[in-house]
Amino acid sequence: MWIGEEKLRRPKRSVRTLSVLVIVTVLALVALVIPFVVSEDDGFDSAADCTAYGIPAGDPLATADPVMHSTSSGLFSIFSKDEEETSWYTNPWDTEDYVEAEGVALGRSFGEWHDRSNYHLFTRGVDFTEPVGLLVRLHGDGAEEYLSPEGLSACLALVAETYNMITLVPRTPDERSMTWWRNLEENVDWLNSLVAQISAEYGLDAESVWWMGYSGGAELISYGLIPYSAESVTGGAILLGGGGAPERNRLDVAASLRERMPLYWVTGQRDDGTDPAEPFNAIEAATEGAQWYRNHGFARVHTDFPAEYDHFTLPHAAILQEVLLTEIK
Repeated sequence: MWIGEEKLRRPKRSVRTLSVLVIVTVLALVALVIPFVVSEDDGFDSAADCTAYGIPAGDPLATADPVMHSTSSGLFSIFSKDEEETSWYTNPWDTEDYVEAEGVALGRSFGEWHDRSNYHLFTRGVDFTEPVGLLVRLHGDGAEEYLSPEGLSACLALVAETYNMITLVPRTPDERSMTWWRNLEENVDWLNSLVAQISAEYGLDAESVWWMGYSGGAELISYGLIPYSAESVTGGAILLGGGGAPERNRLDVAASLRERMPLYWVTGQRDDGTDPAEPFNAIEAATEGAQWYRNHGFARVHTDFPAEYDHFTLPHAAILQEVLLTEIK
């Protein structure tokens, strides 16, 4: 969690009030500094508990290293920066009190003007003397997971790392709705441009690009990415908590791609829209989406609809681990 900073403005006072002001100032500073103390539970300096995402306790992948490290006593400086308006593109991880861990880049900006957003990139643990793949992980509506890279993102990156893949976690450039699926063609173009830049920068294996989308991110894959840009899915796709049928009646996708592209839908049976916290009927969308792709000649469609999970409890890291273990030899 990032905590904002305040700039103190001190008006000039006469000498007679100096002693009073000293006392008041000290008390004010104490009151201001206390909220800026970073606890050990704020996540930056703490290892991520990947058992929360389905990795068994005791597994080497059950704990992911911190994404940032403290550079000081754990107090944010209240005089270090001027007040400034926050914006959609502000990088809350860019502070003087923390530095990114090696192989972790948080909140990097990409694009121009309205077609612009941010991304996280995990490259740690990857051997660049060997072919390197890419996992692109797309958040759900609202981008809540993006805002906490020290949790799920770190755990997914740890799983991908074992297959010599770096992990890209972008945030939608759709500032207005904070979704992936409303401006499909524009968002697909932005994602492809971002992936192209990252691929060129790190010399990635063009035949090993995997996409993993959750909820609205899964909808982007099934509604937009495959229909508009199937050639971008060179590894395969994993769609969690959604991934409905496109509105198109036909696809301009080569028969060879339909034959070899692995597509995995995983949605809990309790994810049926009856929960007031999530009215989206993801099990219906996923069922219809998977069947639509089967009907359109995709030969490697896999579905799993476990009874015990709802929209918020799917074991994302364990699912990724199982899919990659199956697909990457």
